[in-house]
Amino acid sequence: MLRWVVADFFTYRESDPDSLLPTWGALRTHGLNWQPGWDLPALLDEWETRLTGADDPDTAAIVVLPSHETADALPLVRHGFAPLVVIAERRAGHAVAARPSDVRIRPATHADLDVAVKLNLDTIRYDEAFGMVNVRPNSAEHLRKSLGEVLDRPTESMWLAVRGDTPVGMVYVDMPEDALWVERYARARPFAYLGHLGVRPDDRRTGAGSALVAHVHALMDRSGVASTLLHHALPNPRSTPFWYSHGYRPSWTLWVRRPALRS
Repeated sequence: MLRWVVADFFTYRESDPDSLLPTWGALRTHGLNWQPGWDLPALLDEWETRLTGADDPDTAAIVVLPSHETADALPLVRHGFAPLVVIAERRAGHAVAARPSDVRIRPATHADLDVAVKLNLDTIRYDEAFGMVNVRPNSAEHLRKSLGEVLDRPTESMWLAVRGDTPVGMVYVDMPEDALWVERYARARPFAYLGHLGVRPDDRRTGAGSALVAHVHALMDRSGVASTLLHHALPNPRSTPFWYSHGYRPSWTLWVRRPALRS
């Protein structure tokens, strides 16, 4: 069961442990809602009196800011927050030549579900080191259900990179009709959300990821999608240069403190 509490600038969320949400972050999340002209230092001081979860690694405090609001960085650092995740955006028509690769791209089917789950789990395991996502005991079960629903969509939304007969990478997209959950972060309409890109560890740096992204971007542009959004782990040394080389730019930054209380 998902529980939300909202009070002025402050929110509190408890995720259902038996769901996919805890794979993407802490079970318990305190949030501070950005508004133009806010007095962030004063709000952070007040927020400290409301936070719970001392020494609990599954309780996080998160502030989501426009990435250009650099004046707010120092107060957040002084309160123990770190920029862990960026919501980046690519505008239509930003064409980048794909790195040469020997993979071919094909649509995924339900017969590929085991491969899709494994590739998604591999990505989560890698990104887990950067402080936001988690591999839970039930992550595979809930990923299977979620990715199965992606494959059930009437609009083609998932593709594999295949080398020979072996799938080595996967990408899926929430097309505009499925991307409304990220609407508050979109600056152009219609918009889509790139939900996952993953390549087998042994096949990274072979151009498979670039081939998948180029395929998706060409499809988005032909379909009239004005903006494509995604989340990426800012501390990941591979993620930031990869996505920005493909035309993405930072739009929103998630500043995180986990546990929510400092010792």
